[in-house]
Amino acid sequence: APLDIVIPSEGIGWDMEASAIVAGTKNLEAAKTLLDWSISKEANEMYNVGYAVLAMPNVAKPVEFLPADIESKMIDNDFEWAANHRKAILDEWTKRYDAKSEPKS
Repeated sequence: APLDIVIPSEGIGWDMEASAIVAGTKNLEAAKTLLDWSISKEANEMYNVGYAVLAMPNVAKPVEFLPADIESKMIDNDFEWAANHRKAILDEWTKRYDAKSEPKS
């Protein structure tokens, strides 16, 4: 069945993907090669198959079924505020949605 993507007027949340090299890795050169590739234009073009917003400027093309101006719909995330209020956020989330999740065994 067809799906409609609904963008709330308040905006949409978002997160970031990240990569790192673990200190003491036995394969440092391979890890560096992988990370160098992961931030290349070629890799960003591949990410664009499913992601409409990319880290590399001027690479992203519109993704089918998503608004072309998706970035303008994204909320301003204040990660420091969220970290400082983590417990309150999780408590509120649990209060609102925990009963809607699968039963705990």
